[in-house]
Amino acid sequence: MSEVPLTKEQRDFATKWHNLIYTFLNDKGLPEMDYYDIVVFGFLQAVKEFSAKPDLQQKYSFSTIAWRKMEDSLIDYYRGQFCQKRQAYVVSLHSYDGPYTLEEVLPAPDKVMAQLESELLLHDLAALASRQQMAVVRMRSAGYNMREIARKESIPMKRVRELLEEIRALLEEVCYG
Repeated sequence: MSEVPLTKEQRDFATKWHNLIYTFLNDKGLPEMDYYDIVVFGFLQAVKEFSAKPDLQQKYSFSTIAWRKMEDSLIDYYRGQFCQKRQAYVVSLHSYDGPYTLEEVLPAPDKVMAQLESELLLHDLAALASRQQMAVVRMRSAGYNMREIARKESIPMKRVRELLEEIRALLEEVCYG
């Protein structure tokens, strides 16, 4: 729906015809609490179009236009509710009846093991990287930003970026062969 607010005339017209929304909901057997917010946008769109197009006023009554727009809003709502992304099958691991417990399926992270893996990865990387590349890796992993690394190593930031790209390529070689 457009972000343009209704004019005074459009607001007065919408107020005059407002009960049409309730008539629509009752005719469709839809609870007002659940569907008013959905169809009201179609109604307001009909108010804007009807007031902006005099030829529409000559061909149709406002209730016909509003009814159609409210139906369109309802159809769009249903289409959105039944799209594929809202129909995913959800499984709760807490209600899983399989041979494993939740803790066996999702073990808690082991900090010692993670640190060991990082050190082994750095060791393998050190065999391929230059001294300057390793210095940048160590500073970056210690939390230094690129500006701080450039200052400490006395190199331009562009070179730091280049070194990080080279390291990334070496790291992919180490990890994926």
